[in-house]
This record gives sequence, structure tokens and C-alpha cells, in this order.
Amino acid sequence: MPEVHWTYAKTYPDAPHEYILRWRYPEVFEKYRRLIRHEGVKRPFTFRGRTNVYRYYYGEHGWKYWVIGHVLSRARIPPKNPSV
Repeated sequence: MPEVHWTYAKTYPDAPHEYILRWRYPEVFEKYRRLIRHEGVKRPFTFRGRTNVYRYYYGEHGWKYWVIGHVLSRARIPPKNPSV
């Protein structure tokens, strides 16, 4: 796998995430597209008053991944709050 340089999505500062484009990293894109398709979990996501359902792959090292079109995005999974 090539070294991947993720781009911070500055147009969505209230939904922090990073992305890569399929044409730039086709091997990485396809690897995660397959993982999302086969091991992904559907979850709703609400942003700016709109809710969509996406299929997420929860990977190692605290990241979740999703694909929209030719864009692979990832975001840090927030730590779970300990029970009180």
C-alpha cells in the first residue's frame, strides 16, 4: 500500500473528517470500499438538519470510514464515556 496523505475537509468544520480521492489512491480506495460493503454497518448521520444513512466500516486505530461517490472519508471515533 502506498503512503496515504489524507486531506482535512475544511468545508465541514462542524463535522471534522479527512478524505482521499479514488483516482489518487485507487488501491486504498478499493480496499476500504470492499471492507465497507462486506463488513460495514448502516448508521444514520444528521448534519445541518438533514439525516442520511451511510454504511460505515469501523476500523482499527479508532477510525471509521465511508464512501460517497469517488471520495473515501474517515473520522476519529469519539471515545466512549465511562459509565457512572
